[in-house]
Order: sequence, then structure tokens, then C-alpha cells
Amino acid sequence: MNTSLNNRRTGLIKYLTIALLAIAPLNGILAQDNDSEFGVWTTIEASKKLSKKFKLDFEAEMRTIEGVSSIERYSFGVGASYKLTKWLKISAGYIFMYCHKPETMKLKWDDELNDYDTSIDLDGNKFYNYNVDHSYWTERHRFHFTLSGEYKIGRVELSLRERLQYTRTNSAMTDETKYRYSLGEDELDSEDDGWTKRTEPELKEPKYNTTLRSRFGIKWNIPKCKINPFASVELYSRLDDWKGCDKMRYRIGASYKINKQNALSLFYLYQDANDDDEPKGHAVGLGYSIDL
Repeated sequence: MNTSLNNRRTGLIKYLTIALLAIAPLNGILAQDNDSEFGVWTTIEASKKLSKKFKLDFEAEMRTIEGVSSIERYSFGVGASYKLTKWLKISAGYIFMYCHKPETMKLKWDDELNDYDTSIDLDGNKFYNYNVDHSYWTERHRFHFTLSGEYKIGRVELSLRERLQYTRTNSAMTDETKYRYSLGEDELDSEDDGWTKRTEPELKEPKYNTTLRSRFGIKWNIPKCKINPFASVELYSRLDDWKGCDKMRYRIGASYKINKQNALSLFYLYQDANDDDEPKGHAVGLGYSIDL
């Protein structure tokens, strides 16, 4: 019994090591894309069948940004699903997220001029005044309801998932530093070259959004092979601020079934737009799942 357990542990460590070695080279390659962020997503999932149709799901996830140098999000979720038919099921769940918002710079807007606020020095040079929001952490609460269907054609499985999610981002306190250029005749020799700054506490108001996520997926069941490739494309549409499709997410990867209860997955992901939830960019993901 102990020998069997040790063999499973050794095998799991081996598979995780291989997956991490596969991810490592992408950290330097994709991080060079200045227009997009790159991160690593790691997920642990557990599920427990209570009957043939009813199942409980648990999930923990950590996401990094700027390669693996900074944590972007921790999350913990719980949900339940019920199989209506052989090919259709409904599910609902809750996810708690603890998210890091990085430091951001934005130009100061002048409502009266309907333009960015600027200052002019004695030589007529224009300087844009700006504000810097310091980094901070905030909590998010997400509730979701999902309807998903699957259809098999030989060894190919097609799937469609429609998920309605409501997210509340809690208020948070941070600091804002305001940079203003105010060089006059008596300030020509100032050490700060005319720039003044003032830091003040800032309250970030709570945010709410309701989003519809539509995902089409495909999975291949290769004969006599534990590796199953998969791919998906997902559309995000905010219902409370409708502008059509706000974001697209593309994913490709493969899962590896270690045994009847345990599996690993490795994937590459790209999303084409920034939003309050996630930055535009690339991600490589590693997942582990267990059936209890």
C-alpha cells in the first residue's frame, strides 16, 4: 500500500517537473512583447460526485503577471453542477478573488478645456500634468450561473458553454501622487526642474459588472493515449455596459490522465483586450485535478 502511494507521488512530481520545464522558456520569449502582459496561471481543482447527476466542485488558483515576478491574483471557488440530460448540464458557483492592481499613470484631464491639462515653461515648451495611482490589493466576489452542452462526433467532442457572471469589486484605499509643472522665473534653478508633487489618500469606489461569457470548445480523444488535446475560443460581453464583444480569449493545450482520479493539464492562452478583470496578453497555465 505504501509502495503504491509513493509511486503515485513520485509520478506526480515527475509530471509537474516536466510541465514546469516546458513553461520556463516562454517566460523570456513572451515577456518581450511590450504591448501585452505575460503571466502564469496555476490551478488546483477537486470534484466530488454525490450522485450520477449531481457533483460538487472546488478550485484554487494563483495568477502571476510580468512573467513570474509579481502575483496578480489569488482565488478560491466552490460550485455545484447537475446533469439535466446526457449532453446538457447546469451549474452555479461562487469565487472569491484577492487581486493586485499595479501602479498606473494617467494624464490629468481638464473638463473646461476638454483636453489634457498642460503647463508652459518660459521657452514655450508644453508639459503634460499627470497623476500616479499607487498599487493596492482589493477583494472581488463573483457569482456565476452556467449552462453547458457537449456533443460527440466519433472521438471528437464539441462543447458550448454559456456563463452569466456578476462581479463586485470592493472599495479600497490607496495613494495618488499628483505631478504638476509650475516653472516660473524664480524657479529656473530649482532642483526638481519645475515639477512639484503631492501625495494624497484616495478611495477607490466599488465596481460592479454583469458579463455573458460564450465559449466554444473542441477536444480530441486519441486512441490508446493518455494525452487529450483541446482548444477553445471565448467571447466576453458586458450586459450592464453593452458594447458588443468586449474581449476574446483563445486557449490551446492538452490534458494528461495520470490515473482514474488524477489528471494534469497544460495550456497556452491569449486574450486580446484589457478590462477591469484582466490585462491584455499571454498566459501559460498548469492545472491539476482530482476526483474525490
